[in-house]
Amino acid sequence: MTLHNVRSETPRLGVAMIGSGLMAKSHTMGYRNVEGMYGSSPYRPHFAVLADAKENLARSGAESLGYGRWTADWREAIAAPEVDVVDIVTPNWLHKEIALAAIAAGKHVYCEKPLAVTAADAREMYEAAEAVGVKTLVGFNYLRNPAIAEARRLVGTGALGNIWTLQGRFVLDACSDADVPFAWRFDRKLAGSGALGDLGAHVVALARALAGPISSVCGLSRTFIRTRPAATGAFGYGSDADLGAPRREVENDDATTFLMEFASGASGHIEASRTATGRPYHLSIELIGSKGSLQFVQQDIHTLRLYLDDDAAEHKGYRQIELGPAHGDYGAFWPFPGVPIGLHELKTIEVHEWLSAIADDRCPDGDFKEGWLVSEVLEAVERSVAQRRWVDVEKSS
Repeated sequence: MTLHNVRSETPRLGVAMIGSGLMAKSHTMGYRNVEGMYGSSPYRPHFAVLADAKENLARSGAESLGYGRWTADWREAIAAPEVDVVDIVTPNWLHKEIALAAIAAGKHVYCEKPLAVTAADAREMYEAAEAVGVKTLVGFNYLRNPAIAEARRLVGTGALGNIWTLQGRFVLDACSDADVPFAWRFDRKLAGSGALGDLGAHVVALARALAGPISSVCGLSRTFIRTRPAATGAFGYGSDADLGAPRREVENDDATTFLMEFASGASGHIEASRTATGRPYHLSIELIGSKGSLQFVQQDIHTLRLYLDDDAAEHKGYRQIELGPAHGDYGAFWPFPGVPIGLHELKTIEVHEWLSAIADDRCPDGDFKEGWLVSEVLEAVERSVAQRRWVDVEKSS
């Protein structure tokens, strides 16, 4: 038996990962798995550089995730000649500066949501990328769900008729404990809004994908836990608190609920909460139209519930669709229906869209323009909360 070397004609794409936390892991898994899952890829990612502000985190992140080099200065990562793509998984307030520097260097930019702390910053990022001609993508990974792909297909074919209402929820109890420590997510200057931007941004992206542009909103926000103790060590989810330290005032929302009107005339409601006691994780969408309706719960990721009004009387009612190879990109993972796929797999689908868009020289689904328009909705909600009235979303969205 003779052992043969493997030679690949697939071109390499150099990746600089800016950040070393959970999302750095998820994005790297997406890059690493895309060719194996899909059988081919327009590019083979080369894990060139990982950057983090702390040397120990940069070093350990590069070692564990398989990057060739590390640095404590993200500018060095962007400047590295082997880097083609800059992937930003930092806290929100850093997105703009890093993205604009990467765009100016002619690098494609993949950034986690929300795109920026303000809608004006998000628009600046989008316009800068447009002017240079680089590709961009925002991490709205729930758009990649095979159930959402099928929902978008059903809406697009008119199977549900005119869309009348949309209800969306993204709630979790990660911050329900009053002793969860103060971190950047609770600081308005660093994070912008709280649950609204962190969780609500995902639902707004889904709402826009399924029902179109949102024209006006009316919101209500609450901060239920007004102060939190200082963190020790890292400052992400799961940080330890110094219970003896002075408590800091929380500066953004624990929960936001808002009504919305779509440009089509449809109406809707979105709820986002980081203090939903007893809900470790819950994301759901219900869409009601003139001819049918659908329901989706992320934790039941292998199913989509569908009602069609023209079913025979003896068969009327919601049916459960077991998602399978016929739905979205499910078939890249399993050849038979009904198997749940996880959030990291959704990132793999997202990376596949990202690499394909770069290769095809097209705008990815969910680019910086979409990130900006989602930010416009979030900002309108905040204005509505402050003014206690209905507020129009910027006409551009």
